[in-house]
Amino acid sequence: MLLTSVVAFSACAWRDSVLTVRATDGGNPTADAGSPAPRTCAALPGSPSAVGPTPTPAQIAFQRTELTAYLHFGLNTFDGTEYGNSAVDTPSLFNPTNLDATEWVSALKDAGFRQAKLVVKHSTGFCLWPSAYTDYSVKNSPWRNGQGDVVRDFTDAMHAAGMRVALYLSPHDDHFPSSSADYETYFRNQLTELLTNYGPVHQVEFNGYQAPTSLDWTGIIRLAHQLQPEVLVYLGPEIAAAGADIRYLGDQSGRASRSSSSIGDVPNGGPSNVWYPAESPASDRGLNTWFWHPNNSVISFTNLQSIYFSTVGMNTTLILNVPPATTGDFDTPDLALLGQFGTWYGALYATDLIQNQPVSANSTWVSPGFEAAKAVDGDLCTYWAAAPGQTTGRLEVDPPSPITFSVLSLREPLELGERTSSYHVEIKQNGAWNKTPTDITGAAVAGTVIGQRQLWQLPPTTVEALALVIDSARAPPAIAELGAY
Repeated sequence: MLLTSVVAFSACAWRDSVLTVRATDGGNPTADAGSPAPRTCAALPGSPSAVGPTPTPAQIAFQRTELTAYLHFGLNTFDGTEYGNSAVDTPSLFNPTNLDATEWVSALKDAGFRQAKLVVKHSTGFCLWPSAYTDYSVKNSPWRNGQGDVVRDFTDAMHAAGMRVALYLSPHDDHFPSSSADYETYFRNQLTELLTNYGPVHQVEFNGYQAPTSLDWTGIIRLAHQLQPEVLVYLGPEIAAAGADIRYLGDQSGRASRSSSSIGDVPNGGPSNVWYPAESPASDRGLNTWFWHPNNSVISFTNLQSIYFSTVGMNTTLILNVPPATTGDFDTPDLALLGQFGTWYGALYATDLIQNQPVSANSTWVSPGFEAAKAVDGDLCTYWAAAPGQTTGRLEVDPPSPITFSVLSLREPLELGERTSSYHVEIKQNGAWNKTPTDITGAAVAGTVIGQRQLWQLPPTTVEALALVIDSARAPPAIAELGAY
């Protein structure tokens, strides 16, 4: 077992910084697919003041990415278990015959994913890169005669495709006991390798499962941010600490709620009322199945659609697990599911039926550039804002002829914080306003949080006009997108 002191590090020349760009496709989330920092917007002159807490540019870029893939791949893929089998788990077991990370990335990007998270070390302790601090890695496997590096293949393919890189490094380690006195040094060494040798990394995850609480997690977060200042750090709730950037929604089935907020409290004595956006993991192989096993089947496309609406459509990032098989390829059923999803997702936002249609508001911000039309102009970086002092508002869209839609999308400008605290939608049919339309589940189209995105599915609904009514807000309401698809 190899162990030395923490290696030296410095700010790297390739360090990624979050870009400030103009977004001109407020409704279509696939238009900037592959951008390392999608949809962060320049401040608009004369804009309303933000309401704290507010996100960092890196958090905004993460949330507007909306879709992340999870790649569980390691000894568990070959031993047939989820958490390892010490009787057989040796490096000699790892020997994919056809690993090509460019094929992973191509399939994911075609399906609309803009970020992917590779499990580089799971709880077995086996490392998918030739770490200098352990022999328990690919360098002692028969794969490529010990000369392979899955992390290198993955990050190179991701960078070439313009996709955001995320890495999962398990705090719990069965091979190098995470209860050891020198484990923190070992862990920091490996984190430093990963954030120094593989180019820009946009997110690192430290799962909370059996994680050692004795480690200085605040210091580890600080180390990650020193190595790559724009990296976002996720810690499981068992070890979350001051400085954590992203939180776990609380289930592994891809189910958020209409009240899921990006504001929260960091557990374990961390700060309260901070910007702390949620991600929700779900596996395409079903609940609690993260690694590929030959007898498992993929979930249905209908189930995946439902997961999309109950995560992305409820202000939460979806983390969809797509595990490579023992060959190193995505299996045929997983590829088929990705293909179905990509076709559907690419068409979902193709036509916003109310974009640039006549729209009015009952009040408007005092400075120019925040008129009602900004909520339906297809530009996520512009927005309607209500007049100073207002905490309610009404946006009403009156197309010249009736429209028929089945998905409604609502988005706030994240740069200004979460503002809305209560809203509802009204639709006009046969000359009369229906103030309580319902979605496909029979629930009223009304909620509390808007945030990054709220998606409402309705039966195909024909309307003469529709209105978004902000019933209450923490500051003058602001809406970046009101879209009907």
